[in-house]
Amino acid sequence: MGLYRYIAAAPGEAPHEILIEADSLREAQGKLRSRHLTPIRFCGEAGIASEGGSYWSKNKIDTCQFARQLAPLLAANIQLERALAIIADSSAEQEQKQFVNSLRQGLHEGKKFSDLIRSHGKLFPGYYANLVESGEESGCLPQAVEELYKFMSENRELKSFIVSSSVYPLAILGVTLLVTILLFTVFVPKFAKIFADMGREMPASMNFLMGASSVFFHSLWIIPVVGISVWLLLQKYWGKELLRYRISQLKLKLPALGKIMVDLEMCRYIRTLAILLANHVEIIRTVRIAEKIIVNPVIAEGFLNIDRKLKGGEKLSAALTGNRFVPTEMVPMLRVGEETGEVGVMLERIASNLETDTRAKIKRMLSLFEPAVIVFLAVIVLIVVVSIFAAMMEINSIN
Repeated sequence: MGLYRYIAAAPGEAPHEILIEADSLREAQGKLRSRHLTPIRFCGEAGIASEGGSYWSKNKIDTCQFARQLAPLLAANIQLERALAIIADSSAEQEQKQFVNSLRQGLHEGKKFSDLIRSHGKLFPGYYANLVESGEESGCLPQAVEELYKFMSENRELKSFIVSSSVYPLAILGVTLLVTILLFTVFVPKFAKIFADMGREMPASMNFLMGASSVFFHSLWIIPVVGISVWLLLQKYWGKELLRYRISQLKLKLPALGKIMVDLEMCRYIRTLAILLANHVEIIRTVRIAEKIIVNPVIAEGFLNIDRKLKGGEKLSAALTGNRFVPTEMVPMLRVGEETGEVGVMLERIASNLETDTRAKIKRMLSLFEPAVIVFLAVIVLIVVVSIFAAMMEINSIN
């Protein structure tokens, strides 16, 4: 299903922009006529929403903000359609306003809120529609939306922490690369030109620098060309999916960084389990939704048979036993939660502990990365300065 944008006018009213949700352009035009609207200009497709995996063309829709605005309105016993109208009226972003109005229109057409969310494909996370549907079926939609907001805000906070923590180390790395490039492509060749102008043979130290400069200069374009060529050849030989799988395997083997990648995936997986089970989503359906949250295909492969084990009568703790990606403390704590009937609460605690540990690991890794980059830059500068100093001393000795 797609979203079509028109400039249309009702009888006696000024033209305005409207968003129509339909399976085809013809159906969109039919819906305009049924609402007694005259299309003045077709502005194109606003986005595509389908279960086939297409996506919103403009990433201006903030689903986390939408959940934040919707949760308190529903908690105040305001009807869903009225709550959406309030959100649309208060939206400063035009894209957000149109999006919310399209949801209102769907409700007027008799569609379920969860089906409307599901029809927007990748605009919403995979668990979003399922949790809303469970809230509709159990009569706990306000609580379900509140849990959604908490979950999405915690995910956003973790991403913001990673980004903000990486800014300074990446800035240092950028400066280091820039200084290194300038040294070997500008400064060293100009200094070597002094020897050529004097008609003297370059000392061994300058020959070394010029050799390094030549390698460095050519690598600026050779390495990208070789890298792209190798990538295309591997993609043709293995195919996109297998190549992605191999790269994912390689990422997980990286020292320190591989473990952090696993922990980040597990944070999302465990939190998804927690939020779905806390809202009474059936366990087999829960694990199927949660496994779709995992991005890395190698890690996702380790969770493919969890639902089969549950169908066979195993508990979740037993199904996760022996999984190399699951945190070591998760299974014993989950077993306790199953015995006490508080699986959702226990999973929430496990996720919180894992996120805290992951933040500490990221901070520790970045704190080691900064001095390593500085030392690298200092070594490069030292080599260049010592080589040039040795060359100058040789000139003086000749004179």
